[in-house]
Amino acid sequence: MPYTSRALLLTSALLCSTASAQPDVREQFNQNYRAYQQAVEKHEDFQEIERYAKLAYEQGRAVFGEQTENTANLIINYAKSIAFDNKEEALNLLDRAIATLEKIYGDNAVELIDSYMLKADWLLPKKDLTAREYISKSLEIAKQSGNKLLESTVYFEAAKTLNIVGDYSRAKSYLRHADEINQQHLPKDSVHRLTVDLWVAELLAARKQNNNAIEKLNQVVAVFDEKLDFDHPLELVAHSRLVGLYERLGKRELATRHCVAIAKMKPWQDDIEQTPLYRIEPIYPTRAARARKEGWVDLEFTVTPEGFVEDIKVLDKEHGEMFVKNSIKALKDWRYAPKFVDGEAVSAKTSVRLAFKMSR
Repeated sequence: MPYTSRALLLTSALLCSTASAQPDVREQFNQNYRAYQQAVEKHEDFQEIERYAKLAYEQGRAVFGEQTENTANLIINYAKSIAFDNKEEALNLLDRAIATLEKIYGDNAVELIDSYMLKADWLLPKKDLTAREYISKSLEIAKQSGNKLLESTVYFEAAKTLNIVGDYSRAKSYLRHADEINQQHLPKDSVHRLTVDLWVAELLAARKQNNNAIEKLNQVVAVFDEKLDFDHPLELVAHSRLVGLYERLGKRELATRHCVAIAKMKPWQDDIEQTPLYRIEPIYPTRAARARKEGWVDLEFTVTPEGFVEDIKVLDKEHGEMFVKNSIKALKDWRYAPKFVDGEAVSAKTSVRLAFKMSR
């Protein structure tokens, strides 16, 4: 969570200033910490991440000393690496790190926000009411800092955490606070503001306020069109959500613009199965459901330059014609990003398998 960027200070000056650590210990620490960073960056096996996090922490104590920020951060790294398998021990380690950071900075410093929010994140699934106290402490620190980006970020991260555990009312309230701060204090092209805008649009769409959601998403698209001269994943998401909303409202031609925009951002690759931007699931045939029949249909079709589906052909099927009619009917309403060749949208063929499986 990017509240503060407190990377470990691994400079030679810092290492040399620690007289208590032997040169071989410092070198071992450097090697293991680099190995830990590489393991995280490459998304390697959790056991590898845990192994190097533990080694870096154990050796880091000798290098930096027990009651230092660097050692506290190494403890947090190790706690994160074991949190999935051993949440209790991870919380114990986190408490030690927090105690060190509070001793160094006091308990109202922005340097504590990361740790407080991480503890809330780990406590909430346990239905521990103190989790909300740590969220409140983080919000209070952010407000007192006078940093509006920080305050909005904490509200936003709290909203995401609460949404995961099903506290939707509080999550919506925090998301609204983040949105209000953004509109008053942050520029329209702030990546954080654009990210929150997408979440607000999702909330509006979930509440069937489709027109308001469309307005919010179009504002995101407009920022990229007017102020940012590069493609960004947020822009791709906004276009994709607009395709879905316009299709649900029956405004297929308005959806076309966004299908084409996505195609320009994400070139069609013939060797990869194309992903629909909007899809509806085929209705399970009553006769098949009664007989508890399962099956599938392989379909080939043309994606037009506007992203519509045409010329549907059945390539193969399981269980005869039972599933074919409903598969074709559903597929006709799907939308895709068209293929571009030499800067022009063209028709292209692709295929899909629609599977019919009974709920277990």
